[in-house]
Amino acid sequence: MSKICWGTVLAMVLAGAAQAQTVTVCAERWVPFVYRDDNGEVKGLGAEVLQQVARQHDATVHFQFLSMSGCYKQAAAGRADVVAFATARETPAGWLQNQRPLVYWPLHAWVSSTLPEQRYHELQQFAGLRVAWVPSYDYPQPLVKQTHWRRVEAPDTQASFTMLAGGRVDVVFDDYQATQDIARQLGGRVKRLEGLVASHHETFSIRPGLEWLRDGIEQEAARLAENGTLEQFYLQYFRVSWGQVLAVPH
Repeated sequence: MSKICWGTVLAMVLAGAAQAQTVTVCAERWVPFVYRDDNGEVKGLGAEVLQQVARQHDATVHFQFLSMSGCYKQAAAGRADVVAFATARETPAGWLQNQRPLVYWPLHAWVSSTLPEQRYHELQQFAGLRVAWVPSYDYPQPLVKQTHWRRVEAPDTQASFTMLAGGRVDVVFDDYQATQDIARQLGGRVKRLEGLVASHHETFSIRPGLEWLRDGIEQEAARLAENGTLEQFYLQYFRVSWGQVLAVPH
């Protein structure tokens, strides 16, 4: 009898192991949302939410770190179940996206430190100016729709700030977290205007069949907003409140 019972238990354990699901997430490294630290551990708000939801469903998460174009190729080839922060136009047809606010890209305006302005008031104050524009960035629609300034293409944030410090552009829109070290390196030649300009809602694109993951992300986002975690997170990393992130144009 004992052998029969243990055999049954072993069969159940093996069956459960066979059914255990691994969700493959492809992401471009983005501190503080999803990244691998110096010890090789995956960290960040987005990573923690995905791992928490997976644990609740006895699943595990495997992270791949590639460029966004690389992640789109992985998804198209069936080698990724989730693409972190994919644009709506690049999301594979039929894939799911979470909608509840969680991950945002909050943008400030950076200008030359020689200018008298100290605070951002409205986009119209940049009329006629040269704005650094990184084509691969998914800017908020209020910025995309503006026609009263001149876009000057830049390959990335570092190049945008170098152009600003060198007088080749007049304005850079970017977030505090990504730019604080760059601004210090430029020795006070650029400054951040007070006041948030806009924010962009970044979503997870999830393959069909993983509705439980999308729904779990939504529930976890609601919980983190309710318990004040998102307030603390955005104040710590972006120097803006959660309320400010939600209040500005998207």
